[in-house]
Amino acid sequence: MTPIPLRYCAPAFSGSGAGAFGAYRDGLEIYRRAASKGKELVVAEGFSHYDLYDQPEPVKIALDALVPFFKKFL
Repeated sequence: MTPIPLRYCAPAFSGSGAGAFGAYRDGLEIYRRAASKGKELVVAEGFSHYDLYDQPEPVKIALDALVPFFKKFL
């Protein structure tokens, strides 16, 4: 992880299920470190980090948050 705060808009996505590599914890830490006021943490409840790659339901959760976020900040 970067030792400096993230200064730009930062969406962070995570599943609520803990994975083998601590992805849920890392998602929370990325969100915490983001210095930008334009930040959002999206947690796909009941899914793991790996589900966010190719499972339709958690991908939809992420995209439903990501599209409006980018429309607002980009």
